[in-house]
Amino acid sequence: MFQLIYVSTSVRDMSKEELLTLLDHSVENNKKNNLTGMLLYGGGNFIQIIEGEKNKVKSLYEIIKQDNRHRGCITLVSKEVEERLFPGWSMGFKYLTENDKNEIEGFTEFLDRKMEPIEFANRSDDILNLLYSFRKYNR
Repeated sequence: MFQLIYVSTSVRDMSKEELLTLLDHSVENNKKNNLTGMLLYGGGNFIQIIEGEKNKVKSLYEIIKQDNRHRGCITLVSKEVEERLFPGWSMGFKYLTENDKNEIEGFTEFLDRKMEPIEFANRSDDILNLLYSFRKYNR
């Protein structure tokens, strides 16, 4: 099993409708390729974890990096793992709101605003903690 986690910054604020369209497309494609994961969006930033067969994960990531809706993809994790973090989620999604700050352990201010890619790289532990917390509270 292979796991890839990346962060990026949207080139403009995305509406909930645009995000839901993206989610629908992702779920359909991920089911076909036996991929699972989670996409978080907040403050103009994306955090995504993708899990599955290594070549399928890497192929999808190459497509994602070419998407013109975001910029500055930074890979935080790219490794073999024993098991999936999100085994039943063809693509979980959460649009993080102000209320989530108080409800999700591990939520940090880096999703309050658009960040430059280098800022993400310096906060990788916070991002990973947020993903693990989200998994813990949304099973």
